[in-house]
Amino acid sequence: MKEVIGLLLVVLLSLIGCQPKSPGPATIINTKIVLPSQAALVSVQTTGATTAEVVIKLMSAIKSTDWRLTAQTTSGVLLPLETGETKAYDPFTLTTFKLTGVQVGQTYKLQLGFRYNQKDSLTLERVYTHTTYNPWKRREHLPFDSGDFTGSIIDYTADRSGSSVRVTRYVDAETWQTVVFGNEQNAWYDAYAPGVTVRRGLIEYILYGHNIDRSYFYGLGYQTDDLFPGKYVYLRDQYAVFPGGGSAVFPYYQGEDGELAYFTTTEWAFFLTNNGSPAMRGIYVQFDQEARAPLPEKPGVMATFSIGEVGYVVNQVQGSQPHLFAYDSQKDIWTRKADFPGTQRTRGAGFSVKGKGYFGLGIATSQQGLRDIWQYDPTTDKWQYMTDYPGEGNRYLVVWSGPNRAYLGWGYESQTVVGSQGYRQVGCTDFWEFLP
Repeated sequence: MKEVIGLLLVVLLSLIGCQPKSPGPATIINTKIVLPSQAALVSVQTTGATTAEVVIKLMSAIKSTDWRLTAQTTSGVLLPLETGETKAYDPFTLTTFKLTGVQVGQTYKLQLGFRYNQKDSLTLERVYTHTTYNPWKRREHLPFDSGDFTGSIIDYTADRSGSSVRVTRYVDAETWQTVVFGNEQNAWYDAYAPGVTVRRGLIEYILYGHNIDRSYFYGLGYQTDDLFPGKYVYLRDQYAVFPGGGSAVFPYYQGEDGELAYFTTTEWAFFLTNNGSPAMRGIYVQFDQEARAPLPEKPGVMATFSIGEVGYVVNQVQGSQPHLFAYDSQKDIWTRKADFPGTQRTRGAGFSVKGKGYFGLGIATSQQGLRDIWQYDPTTDKWQYMTDYPGEGNRYLVVWSGPNRAYLGWGYESQTVVGSQGYRQVGCTDFWEFLP
């Protein structure tokens, strides 16, 4: 049986162009835009009862005398930071620091000051509460300079283990790049991008049918035009690849134009429209497309996850607490569940692992970036705070859910700038494995 599954996977991957091009690390396609000299506080995570690891990113152009990192208690007492490994990438370096003298349950303030573009001085601030619980594993960065820092992600393995996952990244209007992350090797590998028109917001997912082992779907998304800033052309084309061959999905997507939120069950993908009507459409593994029961309220920005044959939607509407709805795909029924109890937000991310749902990140109404992650237990209909995301990004992260692990990374950070009236938005390149 394993040999059959392996053969089907090889056939499927050869058809959709997923196989790595080379055994070495991915060759990153960069835009070669001249970037300003700057720094970023990438991550803070616990390493022991009294220690934590801090990682900062320095763009290649920044000088060693143009930045300074400090850590202090809430009362202003400075804590020791020991410089560790520096790893060079193109176009940045990552430097690791060991933070000592921290205590469980205590909150600390980290500040990274630097000369932005060798002119203005900026100081970034990050608040960290120390804990010994750490379900996060820092994985290899994917170094790129610009373009779209988000992408789409699917499982690369036939057994849904997530030991390899595939990510497609928009670079520019004529270029995108697909890479595969190998968990065991902790490395990125080249792969062939989908053979369709380059677009932002590409959607990729896997479905399983009664007589079809595994089907890969890709398409939708949108395009922009520099002549019409802020205008989007939403694409409706979608394609499927089966172990025995590929096909266009007809009819093309019949839902309304807009930014799509979606979740999948074994045989179905379900689509809703952010800030659109409550209407929902389902697409079956064998292409049947139909209207399904609408979301019980008007959508804001939605985060989704699936547990078995039930899909969950966290509806984030500005000015109100996010509502959770469960959709029974067998009965075509929505049920209101416990409201999310954390801070009101938008652009939060959802995923599921080991029969539990997770939601967090995003930005508060003040535009402050959030990193808290909450767990939802469908058996008790209760939420509980679990952990903070140790990485850099707050919104538009690449997220993949699996039976035993999840991956989160890339996206954008809403950086807190000391003395500023607002927040800086910067792209992120870090990638993390979540193992609750």
